[in-house]
Parts: sequence; C-alpha cells; structure tokens
Amino acid sequence: MNKNIRLLLFAKWISNFGTQLHSLAFPIIVYNQTHSSTILSLAFIAETLPWLFIGPIIPHILSKKMPDKSILVLCDLMRFLIVIGILNFIKIPYIVLCLIFFLGCFNSIYGSFRTSIIKSNTDDLTLTKTIGISLGVDDLINMLAPAFGALLISIGILPTIFLMADSVSYLLSAFLILKIQSNEDKHLSESESNLNFYHQATEGFHTIWNNIELKWLVILEGIRSLVEGISIPLLILYVTQILLKSETTFAWSRAISSIFSILASLMYIKFEAKLAKGKFVNIGTAFLTISLLSMAFFNEIYVFYLASAFLGIGMGIRQLVSENLLIKLTDNCKLPQVTSAFNAFISSLYLLGYGISIFQREGISVVYFFAISGFLLLSGYFYKAPSTLKHALLLQR
Repeated sequence: MNKNIRLLLFAKWISNFGTQLHSLAFPIIVYNQTHSSTILSLAFIAETLPWLFIGPIIPHILSKKMPDKSILVLCDLMRFLIVIGILNFIKIPYIVLCLIFFLGCFNSIYGSFRTSIIKSNTDDLTLTKTIGISLGVDDLINMLAPAFGALLISIGILPTIFLMADSVSYLLSAFLILKIQSNEDKHLSESESNLNFYHQATEGFHTIWNNIELKWLVILEGIRSLVEGISIPLLILYVTQILLKSETTFAWSRAISSIFSILASLMYIKFEAKLAKGKFVNIGTAFLTISLLSMAFFNEIYVFYLASAFLGIGMGIRQLVSENLLIKLTDNCKLPQVTSAFNAFISSLYLLGYGISIFQREGISVVYFFAISGFLLLSGYFYKAPSTLKHALLLQR
C-alpha cells in the first residue's frame, strides 16, 4: 500500500469518526431544542437535497478544472467552517437548516471524489484489498464512535462536544490530504472539451442506464433508501414517545447497530466468494425487514435493542455490497460522474422518505411508519433481474 493511499485512508477514517459522532449528536440536539419531528425531518432533507441537485453537476465541472486533491481539501475546510457555524447558531433552527444544506453540498462533492482518488492511486491487483481494508476500518469506526458517544452521553457530556470533535476531524483530514503527492493529469482531449454542458452533467445517468447491473443496484438501493428515509428521523421519537426512554437509550441503540454492522462486514468478507451478490442483498433485506416490523408490533425495550442489532446487520450488508459493486462495475474515468448520479438517485428516494416522515403527527403513532417501511422492503424480493444480470452476478461468486 503506497503512501498516498495510506494518507487518503487515514484522512477518510479521521473524518468518518467525526461524522459518526455528528450523526449521533445532531438528532439529539435538534430534538432537544425544538421537540419537533418536522424540524428534524427538515434537517435530514436539507442535508440530502444537495446530493440530488449539486452532486450530479458540480463534481463533473470541478473535475475538469481542479486536481482531486485540491477539491477534497477545499471540501474539508468548508465543512470545518460550517460545523463551527452550526455550533454558534444551534438555537436558531432555520439558520441551522441553511447551514446543514451547505454541509450537504460539500459532503456530496467530497463523496464523489474520495472514491475516485483512491481508485486512481491503486492498481487493479490491490484495489479489492484496499477497498476491503477501507470498509473494514470504516465499520470499526462505525462501531467505536457511537459506543464512545453513548458512553459520554450517559455520564453527562453535552452532545455539542461531538460537533466540536467533528469540526476538528475535518481539519486533520485536510492536513493529511495536503501531504499527498498528486500525480493527476487533467488534460482533456478535444472530443471531451467539445462535449456540451448537458451531456457532461448527465453522463453518469447515461452510464447507469446503459449498464444493466448498475440499474439493478440502483433499484434495490433506492427501495432501501426510501425505507431508511421514512424510519431514521423517527427513531428518537420512537424511543421518547413509545418506549418512554431517554436520549441515552437512543445513543446505545446506535452503538448496538454499529457493533452488529461490523459483524455483518466480517460475515461479508468470509462468505463473499461463496455467495452471489444477490444472495447478500436478500439477506440484508431480511434483517432490515425483521427489524422494522419488530419495532412496529412489539414495543418493548429488549425488542428495540434486538431490532437495532438487526438494523445494523441489514444496513451493513446492503451498504457493503452497494459500494463494492459500484466501484467494480464502473471505469475509473467515469467513477466521479457515476457516483454522483448514483448518489443523486439514492438521495431522491431518501428525500421522499423524509417527506413522508414529516406527516407523523400527534395521534399518528410512529409504529405505523415502521410497519409501512417493513412491508416496502419486501417489494425488493419481487424484483426479478434479467437473465443476463443473473449470469453476471454468478460470475462474481
């Protein structure tokens, strides 16, 4: 593993640790300040919107103008400033929503280039190993950060401290990326230079449309994203209104989900060569479905913790298969555009889910939304892939 890859991965892991703390603390902070599920859902919408409208266009333009390294550093520095702004205006919800929108803008740009720069600095022989190490440590961080955060919350540490840690992680990430030795060549051929703006902006969508495996991936991940969009903003309401527990219970449930997500990653690594990717998708879907339906029909604390474990397993499997397939099925030269288009479609389904969650009102129990989400996931089983796709999936066993 060369020095550039080590620096990139360490930068990714440091910022990911901060992001996990942010993801744990932010819903708690917003709910404590507003006691409004609508504001909480709007915050998720504000962060997700840029993935739909900014992600497919801006990365392609920037990729022709700036080195990937400079783009990543710029995104980290802007995210540092935005999180500092959120801390200063945390008691003014609508300013926070605006800042969250801009945070989503830079998250979407950063997400499009991070995978591309890793792939461009790795040869084909070591790419799978690098992805495995990257995702494995990601899962370890996803386990440790929420558990660490839950422990701190349980002893009285304010969630705003986690946002401070998130801002510092962006600075450290930018510092590491600055030390990367850039070997990028942004020279465009004449045919590339003559492409019109519309073609450039939609290139990723055309690539997905013309690749049957990527279309299959988008359809199934779209269903999962819709379900997560409905249920995730309502989890803290479920804890406080249905289970009548505190934010500490919510924090520990996130930690449990993360622990079992890493166990799912280990299971994926062990059996990846023995099972087709479609089988993994079905296993992940089953765990997600059981989790949501359990919360819908059994409102007990021990069932909630068990459902949190199943939620972590399901999300872990589905996300691993998704990222693995997206990278392997896409040429490096098109990866930023395809990643942006993929994220845009997934984000549109998240937005739809968040919009549905806004309709949760007093008198309409959260459990109904979990039940709807669980049954929606079952629709993934009824999607029949074309025979050419089935053959392609079998080749990846």
